Amino acid sequence: MITSLIALSSTLLAGTFGGSEAEVNLDSAYQARRVAVLVGVDTYQDESLSPLRFAGKDARDMASALELNGDFDTLVVLDSSTQTSMEAITEALDLATADLQRDDTFLLYLSGHGTLTVDAIEGTRLWFMPSDSQLDDPVRSAIAVADLEERVASVRARRRVLLMDTCHNGREKSSLADTTSSVLAGLRGDPPPPRGFLEVSESEARLFAAQYHQPAMEDTDLENGVYTHFLIESLTTGADVSDLNGDGLVDVTEAHDWARDRTIQHTGGMQVPRAEYRIVGRESIYLAGSEATRTAAESALIAAHDAVLAAGTVIVDGRSRGVLPDLIPVSPGIHTVEVQDENGNTILRRRVNLSGGETLMLESLYEPRGPSTQIHMGAAYRMGPGAGILHETAGALEITRADALTLSQRFAADISARATWSSGPVEEQSPHISVTSGEVAFGVSPHLQISDMFLGPMIEVTIPWRTFEDSEGTHNQATISVVPGARIGARIPLARNNYLSIRLSTRWQPFVYDDLWTSVIEQSVDIGYGF
Repeated sequence: MITSLIALSSTLLAGTFGGSEAEVNLDSAYQARRVAVLVGVDTYQDESLSPLRFAGKDARDMASALELNGDFDTLVVLDSSTQTSMEAITEALDLATADLQRDDTFLLYLSGHGTLTVDAIEGTRLWFMPSDSQLDDPVRSAIAVADLEERVASVRARRRVLLMDTCHNGREKSSLADTTSSVLAGLRGDPPPPRGFLEVSESEARLFAAQYHQPAMEDTDLENGVYTHFLIESLTTGADVSDLNGDGLVDVTEAHDWARDRTIQHTGGMQVPRAEYRIVGRESIYLAGSEATRTAAESALIAAHDAVLAAGTVIVDGRSRGVLPDLIPVSPGIHTVEVQDENGNTILRRRVNLSGGETLMLESLYEPRGPSTQIHMGAAYRMGPGAGILHETAGALEITRADALTLSQRFAADISARATWSSGPVEEQSPHISVTSGEVAFGVSPHLQISDMFLGPMIEVTIPWRTFEDSEGTHNQATISVVPGARIGARIPLARNNYLSIRLSTRWQPFVYDDLWTSVIEQSVDIGYGF
């Protein structure tokens, strides 16, 4: 929902002073947010700054596009003369960014007058003009573009966009003080370019409506600034075409390229938008597209804080992907992650399943595998002399407490309760008599863990039973036995704490039937879910 500055302030104050602990939704608090502050300055206190027609509308229209097509959840629109003073803009930025977290997205949009100053020492400096700025004193009353770049770069959100529809050459959305005009009049050609202030950092983009020496135009027919109009179009009616890779998302580079080409065409080359960006990490900076589509397109990130790990080389699926503490982007899915020290020695190696947008802290892989619960379903096949007494095949259900006994990092033991069941004729009885048979078993299976594989012996106490009815009445038969066996299996990660388990088991099951010992060899395969 589009919020005003007042609404945003109220929300932040309510979160600070109001509500009980039970009312706090931690999932919502830590869910990645998409926040934008949009500033449009139409009117100025300084009469030498001519009013603009569409700067406020630019901000409102851009907010609507980001809300409806970009899934932005907090939009602060500043478009009146009181909301667009230097103090009000600064306060809005402080409030909107105060509680942003690492996985959030932040966009700052500004539409209004710009100007420049030329100084023998400072060189050319670019300025954005708030509603209370004075054209003849931008140093004290305007906001330096370099400061805006630094302000956006300092936001804790990892994905950041600075978007400016303004210009600095004295035409259109720009004005020059008389002293600056006099200096420029004595120059040959365009003024010297501004000195680079701050390099674009990772996952950051800066979009400008024009080259610094060109005008940023408004258009009565478009009812917007030209660049803003086509940027909005790239996110809305033109999204199907501006989405060059057809992934259902419009990222910041696609949006700018679309708007740049159409701005150049519309203005006959008088206005050429420019962009600076460096996209590193799990995803591009998406301006349009649903949350589900964005999540599916995201990479996962591998990171580490541990002093030993932070100097290691990360190898994913046998290929070196970078050196920590840099963030390592990895596509979602199952991967073998290895960390090697400076001497090439492996200090960590685990197989993990990474989800889109997940950040895997490698320290968590050092933690020993804790107990988990598994629910298995499968089928058993019996052979041997006793197979004609019980059924040859049976369905099985087992509940297992996996790694209930941790012997070491490599060795653990599962504790399980198992039941099998089958019904129908058996070889030992008449084919016209239906026999129901099964077993109840309680067991323990120590095993060796090798990555996601495990194998080892097992032993169970079982009670095989069967029941049937013939001419003599109903017969209920049961016995008890100790069953040795062996098991091999694998755990396939599904998410951080969930996995799929596949097992193959072999058991030798002796039991007593009509006071005689017999036995079966039982082989079973099952699949389970662990959590």
